[in-house]
Amino acid sequence: MSSMNLFKGKLVIDIVAAVKTSDEKTMTDEAHEGFTPELTNEIMALLGAKGYICQTFGVTLENKGVAYDVELELIEKEKQESTRRAESVYNKANRITIKLD
Repeated sequence: MSSMNLFKGKLVIDIVAAVKTSDEKTMTDEAHEGFTPELTNEIMALLGAKGYICQTFGVTLENKGVAYDVELELIEKEKQESTRRAESVYNKANRITIKLD
């Protein structure tokens, strides 16, 4: 077997979420609520299937102030487009092929 080298680093993704204005704790909780163990496992599984093993996974979102309408429109547009892309990925993963001999 040939020798191999390990590359270790960080996956850096800038993310944005909009939540209804409230007290800081409520907003922080709402901003993070989508990162369920199920979502974390799905992300780690997708990366692992490509050979990228996640040793840790975490999300830290910070309040950046009031959202402008244009930002909210961009988030909604991206959410709709991403929902279509995610459905395509899930449909592809859930297709069952049966081979008859």
